[in-house]
Amino acid sequence: MAVYKFKALNDQGKSVEGRQVAADDEDAFGRIRSRGLHPVTIVAVTARRRRRSGQAVRRKVLMRTLKQLATMLQAGVPLLEVIENLKRGDESGQLGERFADLSRHLRQGGPLSQGLRDHFPEFPDYVVSLAALGENTGQLGKTLTDAADRMAADEALSSELRSALSYPMVLALVGGAIVFGMFVFVIPRFGALVDRSGADVPAISRFVIDTGIWVKAHWHFVILGGILSAFAFRWTFRTYGTSVIALLFRVPAVGTLLRQADFETWARTLGVALANGAQLLPALDLAAQTVRARDLAAQLAGVRRDVRAGADLDEAFATNVLSADPMLLDLMSTGRKSGTLDRMLILAADSYKSDIAALSKRLTAIAEPLAVLLVSSIVGLLVVAVVLAMTSLYDFDI
Repeated sequence: MAVYKFKALNDQGKSVEGRQVAADDEDAFGRIRSRGLHPVTIVAVTARRRRRSGQAVRRKVLMRTLKQLATMLQAGVPLLEVIENLKRGDESGQLGERFADLSRHLRQGGPLSQGLRDHFPEFPDYVVSLAALGENTGQLGKTLTDAADRMAADEALSSELRSALSYPMVLALVGGAIVFGMFVFVIPRFGALVDRSGADVPAISRFVIDTGIWVKAHWHFVILGGILSAFAFRWTFRTYGTSVIALLFRVPAVGTLLRQADFETWARTLGVALANGAQLLPALDLAAQTVRARDLAAQLAGVRRDVRAGADLDEAFATNVLSADPMLLDLMSTGRKSGTLDRMLILAADSYKSDIAALSKRLTAIAEPLAVLLVSSIVGLLVVAVVLAMTSLYDFDI
């Protein structure tokens, strides 16, 4: 993800400046539009920040740092003293310079939220927004604690998704290595024998043996091609991440899993923002930034528009979101009527989290036998081709 600095106009025509984390320019434009703003200029700034601080901070380090910051603030430690303590704890590491910059920013009278946005661009937008909310309500320690818990929930969800999506790829790589080994070490041994006999072997046997001989002679090119393909895939995902994710949403089962994840992050972010005193419209803007599906982001923009016009949240959601979950609608309706909308949204997010975990396990359970079946079929085809070649060397007259 990259950080983009933008200038935009709001609905009243006033100029607004800010930063947005996004996968690429197109994604940044869509996320800024989902906040009810009309972008005028969008400029990437992540590269400059990262050169200054050396390298991007790992997400787990960010989570631990945010949790420490929130815990000390809730314990009554002054903010500047907290930042100095964190700086001393990592003076020789990658965070030391950032905390020094943040301390200077605070001593000059700048708000913590803007300092986090400027010096820790890897933080999700909702962390900065919740920090600003905590500064306005005087509950900075609580809002940052909720932000840290939100990041932990994100990390757990990402782990579930990685497990479900990466396991089939690992099995495919192992199967590919087995097939590569057969082509290099097993099949070429039969090539010289078949050539010396002059036997008329089946076409499939000839193709498999010739392929094995070629792979053994050019194995280094095959390995290099595999490495370059991996780098090309990584580059494609980084450059066209939004388009790749859009394609994944169309894959059966995987798309369902990703959509459930979008609903989980949206509901949890909205619930956390409301629980910390945010108004509904700004909370909807904040929650919309966590959604990856383009169609759902457009539908949520319609939800915000209807809520702004006076509609209830559950009614606007049912009208605009085509795949609205009855469970989520019921909980939003109950929360609106009882004044516990924030708790009902977090309850819905917990339910989605359980569903995602169950679906991930089912996908993993299905992927394993399918991958084994695919590898076994390929290996079986190679074995049959070799056996047919060997039987062609002999004349069985009956």
